[in-house]
Amino acid sequence: MDVLTDVLETVRARAAWSGRIEACAPWDLSLESGQGARVHAVLEGRAYLVREGAEPIELYAGDLVALPHGDRHVLTDTHESAGAAAWSGAGLNVGARATACAPVRIGGSGERTTLLSGRIEYDDGHGNAVFALLPSLIVLRGELARSVPWLEPTLRTLACEAASGRPGALTVVNRLAEVVLVQIVRGHLATSDADTGGFLGALGDRQIGAALSLIHQSPGLSWTVQELAARVAMSRSAFAARFTKLVGEPPLHYVARWRMQKARSLLREGRATIGEVAEAVGYESEAAFSKAFKRAVGTAPGAYRRAKRQSGFPEAA
Repeated sequence: MDVLTDVLETVRARAAWSGRIEACAPWDLSLESGQGARVHAVLEGRAYLVREGAEPIELYAGDLVALPHGDRHVLTDTHESAGAAAWSGAGLNVGARATACAPVRIGGSGERTTLLSGRIEYDDGHGNAVFALLPSLIVLRGELARSVPWLEPTLRTLACEAASGRPGALTVVNRLAEVVLVQIVRGHLATSDADTGGFLGALGDRQIGAALSLIHQSPGLSWTVQELAARVAMSRSAFAARFTKLVGEPPLHYVARWRMQKARSLLREGRATIGEVAEAVGYESEAAFSKAFKRAVGTAPGAYRRAKRQSGFPEAA
């Protein structure tokens, strides 16, 4: 199993979807910060996305934009009004009023823009080795988005299922949310350059990517920086510096965080005992694992497992 697949296998998500929005100029949407990722797909027309302290980004039909950490932002129709609308409190926060089946219509009588807009929550997002290190903004331009021809229909289906109230709709919505997240991550990976840093870019680096593979293949081994460096034919100091630059944290910090992420996934699945989970992620005793898990996650392994069974997030297949 490759590193990206291994990490994405631990992702569990659910959608709090807004749906289809039909906006005619002049218009703007103000979206406050919140948990999970915000996702917008431009189906028709164009829009400007504005974040505090950043230049507006123009989006065209076919573009998909994601804010993995749910940062506050504004969507609006013109570059001129973007700055004023962004932080004045103006605009409409559509919340959960729009759906693919019954769109919300806003604005005036000018040029039309059609969006699919929503929010995807992911379980343990801040501990996940991918999502904790994603940039604050991912833009997949039309040509890249169209390289996954079923992405737009998936978004439409997700929004419609969220509004349907049909039996099993919640399961369908959550599974589709996971698919959309995976496609966003893959799209970001396709446009990443290892030299610019970031976990996903690091996967393309021959030596650091190999080190990540070693960690993921055997999370239970007692890895040291020296051992990892030797296994990928680098000096200890050069390896530590390059790993930290590309991945965004020192090697052993990543090892510890990945062990806890793997442990969370195993606990959610519910097929292994806490002792077996402890052994799988490199702890010599259940007591040592429980202490480390509570320090990292804030709750004991058994309590975490019980809470996740009641959380509404889908279990592993």
